[in-house]
Amino acid sequence: MQKTILLVSRDEKIQANRAFVLHRAGYRTMRTASLTSAVQLAAYCQMTVIGNTFSFREQDAFMSNVHAAYPNLFMLCLRSGLANPNALPAHVADFFGTGRGKSRIRVIEESNLIAWPQKAS
Repeated sequence: MQKTILLVSRDEKIQANRAFVLHRAGYRTMRTASLTSAVQLAAYCQMTVIGNTFSFREQDAFMSNVHAAYPNLFMLCLRSGLANPNALPAHVADFFGTGRGKSRIRVIEESNLIAWPQKAS
């Protein structure tokens, strides 16, 4: 079954680029710039990717709300832009492959994974 990934970003160009590389890797995508609609749309996905166009506080609140509503949903949070957008499918595939039975939330900051929850500074 083809997995669906919700892309949440305020930057339409970045969002379109991420959708393109994920489609090329065999994923379906949905896109929104609204955190409110993203919480609702998350019900139809296997993963959400929230981009760095949102503040840390917005990202943390989104992850808390979505995790409370859909605890089995994978969430990938980008605290900074990926230097190479083509790396996103590898992060997604790795997360789907190793995330079973472990945390469903990953945060990427400066190309490193960090623990979540981490309080916004």
